[in-house]
Amino acid sequence: MGGIKGWIKGVASVAALSLVAAACGSGASSASNAGSSQKPTGPIVVGELLPMSGAEGFVGQWFDHGVKAGIQAVNAAGGVMGQKLTPVLEDTAGDPVDAVTAWQTLRLHNPKFIMGPSSLEIMGVINDFQNAKIVDLMEGGTTQLDHMKYSYVYRLFPSDSALLAAEAYFALHNGCKRASLMYTSDANAQAEVPPVVSAFTHNGGTLLQNVQLVAGQSSYLTEVSKAFQGNPQCVFFHADPQTAATLFANVRQLGHMNVKFITGDTGGSIQLAQAMGLSYAAKYMTGMTAPAAYAQSNNAFLAAYQAVWHTNKPLPASPAMYDGVVIAALAMTMAHSTNPQVWRADITKVSNPPGVKVYTYKQGLAALAKGEKINYQGASGPENFNAYHNVFSAFQVVQFNTAGQLHPIYNVTAPEVASMYSKVK
Repeated sequence: MGGIKGWIKGVASVAALSLVAAACGSGASSASNAGSSQKPTGPIVVGELLPMSGAEGFVGQWFDHGVKAGIQAVNAAGGVMGQKLTPVLEDTAGDPVDAVTAWQTLRLHNPKFIMGPSSLEIMGVINDFQNAKIVDLMEGGTTQLDHMKYSYVYRLFPSDSALLAAEAYFALHNGCKRASLMYTSDANAQAEVPPVVSAFTHNGGTLLQNVQLVAGQSSYLTEVSKAFQGNPQCVFFHADPQTAATLFANVRQLGHMNVKFITGDTGGSIQLAQAMGLSYAAKYMTGMTAPAAYAQSNNAFLAAYQAVWHTNKPLPASPAMYDGVVIAALAMTMAHSTNPQVWRADITKVSNPPGVKVYTYKQGLAALAKGEKINYQGASGPENFNAYHNVFSAFQVVQFNTAGQLHPIYNVTAPEVASMYSKVK
């Protein structure tokens, strides 16, 4: 867990890095843009590389809803330099190999930036984004990117290292000192195991069992029996809805549906709650989301979301993708260019402090028109990128009620999450 300490150190240095950028980057940007300006002459293509099918196809829906809301907000305010954003979506099927094919098809449309993919497939194409020099704004918590060196890739959602520390904090501060783990055996899920184990055990918790689940099996009776040896007070778990439905049926069958099942952002999925059964999920399942940090930003997001999807109840994780579109549009506006090699350097200039705080794309346009340095405050949080192009935030523990409505039940502040790291060896 030594890498986490470095990551937190990087987070703490965001303001300092931004001050340097503001001091030496503004004039340089103007000079370079003068000879590299590429104003749009037609619609600006936003590439969506998302898992719309496969085991986590529901995650692709979350992300797509946020992207489309972001495009709505930008276009409603006049677009970028007078041109509208237009999306082109390719399905990765949640697979790194399929992601390569999807990216090759998407690239034919000449996108100016990419939204996605998620953690499951990002490593299959991340080098391609760097080699093609195209900006990628992705959402996914894989710990492999905690110290990434990809200059064209930015992660809009906190790492699983932070998310898992928040899960451990919630467990420990809500009476769970003895826990078991039940995670699917895929590489993405197993990458989450070391951070949550370390955060939990180095802060006073005891790990009883670490049980792997092979997704899609017809029975998990053996795995459930093992997980509940020693009488855990809670269970950390990660599973897709299909696997979870069988798992929870076996938990009920063996009489163990009486402890909290703690999971991450997938706990905000109605499909996962339905897999447990809403009457049980309302008592025993929790998920994690990043709270809406700023009322103005959240209201703007909800208005755009309503305009596209005709509801003011957004899907989980969609606010961060909305923020990504807004940030990209502001960076292109600041750079007076849609060339990613030009405007990439302006991403942190519009998103990180210092600067005039703006909460909507329209406010950002107005401030930039006055020549002001801006600091966009997102619907998903501050969206301040550290040296590794990661962001950091507080977390909200959420739970469904019996009517299928998601509501917050607990807040874990950013300092509380950081305190978990400080004790990890």
